Amino acid sequence: MARILTQEEKERAWESNRGPWTEERKEKMRRTKERNKNYNKLARYMMEAEIPDEEEAAIELREHGFDGADYQTAVFWGQLKKAINFMDTEAAKYVRDTAGYKPREGLDIGNLDDKPFTQIDLSKLSNEELMAMIAKREEIEE
Repeated sequence: MARILTQEEKERAWESNRGPWTEERKEKMRRTKERNKNYNKLARYMMEAEIPDEEEAAIELREHGFDGADYQTAVFWGQLKKAINFMDTEAAKYVRDTAGYKPREGLDIGNLDDKPFTQIDLSKLSNEELMAMIAKREEIEE
């Protein structure tokens, strides 16, 4: 697991890669962060905006029962069509993840031996450990 760097370590790393950590650099970094935050707000605003009725996407969505759709709906619709019509796996992943079916590598296990919920990476467990967990779960369920 990666550890969190102290401010001093961050500054040393910055200096070794980009030169001295000057007030000018700090100000430039602050402006960049502020600009990115504004882009993020703009993107959210645009995705939630209603598509004008005359746009092709709005017409197509209306034909499928989506009156007054926003751009986020249009993006999803476009990705869905791309996944189906062109068998595009990246588009299919987008649709799957947006629908809430994103696969997980871990498994939430709770209240085994009265311990609180934790997440366990199953790929790091041996077959014996996995079988023991299954046996313990079966005991609890009985």
